[in-house]
Amino acid sequence: MLRNAGGSEDPMLRDMARQLAAWDFTGMTLTPPTTLIEDRLALDLDGIAVHLIYVGPAHTAGDVIVHLPAARVVFTGDILFRLCTPIGWEGTYERWIAALDTIVALDPAVVVPGHGPLSGLEGPREMQAYLRYVRAEAKRWFDAGLPALEAARRIDLGPYAGWTEPERILFNVERAYRELRGEPYDVPIDATALFRGMYELRASRRAVA
Repeated sequence: MLRNAGGSEDPMLRDMARQLAAWDFTGMTLTPPTTLIEDRLALDLDGIAVHLIYVGPAHTAGDVIVHLPAARVVFTGDILFRLCTPIGWEGTYERWIAALDTIVALDPAVVVPGHGPLSGLEGPREMQAYLRYVRAEAKRWFDAGLPALEAARRIDLGPYAGWTEPERILFNVERAYRELRGEPYDVPIDATALFRGMYELRASRRAVA
């Protein structure tokens, strides 16, 4: 039984456990990095040129994309969420949008996202548009004095309503609010409170449906 600090059953924790139930982390070992990248690192893997490019802090502080120039492929990691709602941790809107610009400038034929299906350049461009839209809408509600959760509830998702896990917008609104308050990009966040807010958003959308 999953319970909160007060000892009662916590539906949010139960919902999170349900979503994670299909994943088996048994036997996994965390491997620390052995090489630090300041900007770029060029590798030769059995004759294949591989370029590692640092683009953070965007989704997180340590964002790195992988470019295979000869194959015209870019592996984006979580810089790109394709047809699913992104969720930002430590980073900034400006750097995330710039990271997507970097991907487009590499002119790949195939973009391999961190989440979602393969794409061409439409993938990073669509997500750029999403980030710009959410940032602008968040500013509108911030200026009106609304809390982040209420702003996330009121934002019309429009063409992004069909993306999976739309409740993740709360993380992106909260990021915009932190920037508007002038807080550092890596200020600690209350992730539990944000996940609880996401749970409330998801539950309210189910009730409306």
